[in-house]
Amino acid sequence: MKPSFRSLALLASLAICVSSAAAQTARFDFYARGPYRESVPRPQTITRYDVGDFHTNYATMERVINSIAQAAPERVRVFEMGLTNEYRMMRLLAISSPENIARLDEIKANVARLSDPRQTSGEEAQRIINGTPIIVWLAYTIHGNESASFETMMQVVYQLAASSEPTTLDVLKNCVVLVNVCENPDGHERFATWYNANGIGNPDPLAAEHREPWSVWGRANHYRFDLNRDNLVASQLETRHMQRAYLEWNPQVLVDHHGQTTQYFFPPAALPINPNLPSAPTARWLTTFGRANAAQFDARQWDYYVRDVFDIFYPGYWDSWPSLNGATGMTFETDAGGPRGYNWRRDDDTIITFRTGIAKHYVASLTVLETASQNRAARLNDYYEFKRGALEEGRSGPVRRFVILPGSDPVRAGELVDILLRSGVEVGVAREAFQSSRAHGYTAANAPAISRQFPAGAYVVDLAQPQKRLAKAFLEPETPLDEAFAREQLARFQRNQRRGTNADKEGYNFYDITAWSLPLAFGVEAYWTEDAGGTMTPLPRPTPAIEPNAVEAPENRNRMRVPDFVRAGGVAGGRANIAYIIPYERNSAASLAYRLQREDFKLAVAARPLNAGGRDWPRGTMVVRVSRNPETLHERIAQLARETGVDVFAVNSGFNETGETGIGGENVVSLRRPRIVVVADDPVSQTSYGALWWTLDRYGVDFTPMSIANLRRAGNLEQYNVIIMPDGSPGGYFTAFGKSGIDNLRDWISRGGTLVCLKGA
Repeated sequence: MKPSFRSLALLASLAICVSSAAAQTARFDFYARGPYRESVPRPQTITRYDVGDFHTNYATMERVINSIAQAAPERVRVFEMGLTNEYRMMRLLAISSPENIARLDEIKANVARLSDPRQTSGEEAQRIINGTPIIVWLAYTIHGNESASFETMMQVVYQLAASSEPTTLDVLKNCVVLVNVCENPDGHERFATWYNANGIGNPDPLAAEHREPWSVWGRANHYRFDLNRDNLVASQLETRHMQRAYLEWNPQVLVDHHGQTTQYFFPPAALPINPNLPSAPTARWLTTFGRANAAQFDARQWDYYVRDVFDIFYPGYWDSWPSLNGATGMTFETDAGGPRGYNWRRDDDTIITFRTGIAKHYVASLTVLETASQNRAARLNDYYEFKRGALEEGRSGPVRRFVILPGSDPVRAGELVDILLRSGVEVGVAREAFQSSRAHGYTAANAPAISRQFPAGAYVVDLAQPQKRLAKAFLEPETPLDEAFAREQLARFQRNQRRGTNADKEGYNFYDITAWSLPLAFGVEAYWTEDAGGTMTPLPRPTPAIEPNAVEAPENRNRMRVPDFVRAGGVAGGRANIAYIIPYERNSAASLAYRLQREDFKLAVAARPLNAGGRDWPRGTMVVRVSRNPETLHERIAQLARETGVDVFAVNSGFNETGETGIGGENVVSLRRPRIVVVADDPVSQTSYGALWWTLDRYGVDFTPMSIANLRRAGNLEQYNVIIMPDGSPGGYFTAFGKSGIDNLRDWISRGGTLVCLKGA
């Protein structure tokens, strides 16, 4: 068939659009900083496409970095950090001069000595600084669909491994460059696979390739967690792997590469800055690196911005957590790639390309390395001073220590302490009871000082330690905002209130999370004190329960584990003759109950206060009758009680000494095993769904993800007794269910089903 005139016109107009897009962006040369060693392969010889023409998947990237490392062993070492939930190995590259690579262990040990001024005098620190390269950590693709950084990484690695350019050689001499090749392998793989299969390079923002389906959403990891918020609690495997590696190397500079903003962003950061950071050196170094980047971008006529909304306040980001560890932590945001695809039309009809977004990250990465190289001694000295200043603040500041009580749920308190230990915070256990004359609780704002006796076994975080600033940021009841910043936000709020409901409103400069105190989040009893002292046994930093590279089922890798230092869990009273009592006092009691039900053991629950084994138990206490279960119950409940940290009590008589309800009473009713549906569909927040998924997996609870279309079919509900709707769009939920679907839900609830709606649901 001959093409019609209209078809030819359409093709001609498309060609004009493409040429116009190409004309607006000069093609960046990634190989202008040579000469390059021919023995080291360029990434394109392995990927078989040019930079920005396609999204590289994880396996291809692994071939690239392994080939480069094998060709340049005198400059590149590869370290394994651990497996993700989808069995991708996370890797860290150390790239430096041959002389530095030959003494990596010595360099690590020297920087570790700088990290603890209690062991290293100022004079000794100066000797170390004079002979030690600066450690710079470059991290890429924390959000899997911020894909320009993934491609950038390979070009940066090649430049450092292959170039003989004098500036690059100076960087290698003065720096050990640690390249975290991909912080979120699973999210990136979802995104890259989807985009490569669907992207055609259409710049129209409404094109299908610019909107990821609900099930893809590559920003988040396997469990749909945002890994750039997870440093506070280190809930995810990737975070734990990275934190462990970070604290092994103790970098002085860290850059986390992101996308996609309107223009490129690099620091200085916006207010508020976490007040636990020393303001003068923090501002000085952010400005130093920012000005260096500005000079490079100005020379290329690339647009960028600084400050604006990207703050360093919440301590869980991958710029603030390193900053509170003494590094200069920075976020860089490029303006292309990810869901913007190969081409993206901006609001002024100019086109930004994937390749350009990669180029900007590439230039910024190398500029950071050059700036760090030029400021090696000064930055190492300020790193040592950061740790020394933290020690002095801890010894003389108004907050001297935090005390955390195990309380009625020692596993929950232990999990909080485990988080601190993973972040390098020193925690001790009181060997004997001790007194504080100036203790402040968490139950009221600005709680007054009281005299308080603390028991042996209390956890104590003495702030006279190098990690004082991080520990205080994690644990203090409230972290104050910058006063001028807070006043301005309140003023905007008041002006917006006066504008009325339908008027345009001023925006606020809050970027993200503004409150996070871990003792309050965990619901544990805690205090901060103005005094210190007492005899403590230090707790060791936790080692992985599973080797980082061990191949094990993901649900087992994420299963709740009682920290080694927590003494909780087991059966009191030996082998039961009549029943086992499970008090519902601890978070993990639900996990124990479900895991027993999962293995078809029969449980009951007291609907009224219960008397059994000579004790009173509250309503909601669970009962496992020996008569209703097989002989294997005794061994299995003892094992699961230890694994979950739940204290279970054996009862040898069914006679209740007091009250109306005993083990055999009418008000001890059978507990049905939950058969759970979790809604997984477009109206649902992926992070809310992911939090549920991770939590249920962690506690060993099965569930069925289900689309709303399937839920609307009334017959499909009969085999389930619990439906959970995660947070999401209320309007989206109503539209997707429709009147008939909502009527079906009402009927199902009337027949005994349980509907759980979270937040916006």
